[in-house]
Amino acid sequence: MATAKKKQQEATTPQVEARIDRLMDGDFKTKAFASATIGGAFAVHGIRIIESDKGRFISMPQDSYKKNGETKYNDTFHAITAEARNALVDAVNDAYEQKLQEQQEQKGAAPDQAMSQQM
Repeated sequence: MATAKKKQQEATTPQVEARIDRLMDGDFKTKAFASATIGGAFAVHGIRIIESDKGRFISMPQDSYKKNGETKYNDTFHAITAEARNALVDAVNDAYEQKLQEQQEQKGAAPDQAMSQQM
């Protein structure tokens, strides 16, 4: 049984595609929410992109619960291998960077479009 589990973990990393569902306006640590499709077969929603003092990181969807008066969190989804985690993080970061670039281009194009419509 252990060898079957190890063999499963050694399998190739599936293709991961990500999209940004919502950018957060304002001064929040959470900058965006994303979804990912894994291997064309599974979808994960509620991935958070967080900027902290230590830099950007990706937070998996979580459930929270109270234990001894303290709030605890459990990821409802997580990658099994480092390669899979890296593929997911890279896809989400790429989608986030692309969304930010699109947003900047729209802001930059807005005055030009307004000017050309007035002429």
